[in-house]
Amino acid sequence: NAEYGGISRGARPDTHGKLTGYALDGFGIYTFQDVGGAQPVVDECGGHFGPVSDDSDEVVYHYHTRPYVPYTIACQGPSLGKCRKTQTPTSNYCHAGCGADVCVQPGTKPWKLDEYLAQWDRHWLSWYSVNDYKRPHHQEELE
Repeated sequence: NAEYGGISRGARPDTHGKLTGYALDGFGIYTFQDVGGAQPVVDECGGHFGPVSDDSDEVVYHYHTRPYVPYTIACQGPSLGKCRKTQTPTSNYCHAGCGADVCVQPGTKPWKLDEYLAQWDRHWLSWYSVNDYKRPHHQEELE
């Protein structure tokens, strides 16, 4: 959309995307950009664990839209590497994924992720492979 420079109404290109709706599983769907305007690192369904605001460390599982078809989620996540099983034999709308069963946005604070997961099962994450999310995603965090 040329009027808004390709970003959501009210959004800025250097901040986390805006909430645009909810998936049937109750998790939020946010526009494309992640914290600091970074590209989201998502699982095959199109979601990940991480903050949904540049002003908060609170972690939730949520989805991001993408700039190509199907634009929103491919399945209900976390995908755990099983998205393809949810697709029809003639179509596959799964995201490429992050190379692990579970995707966490880089720069997410591990203790905040643990707090969030403790609502269900504190040890759940240990059953799956997880991307290297502990590395900072902003250059200034490296210095």
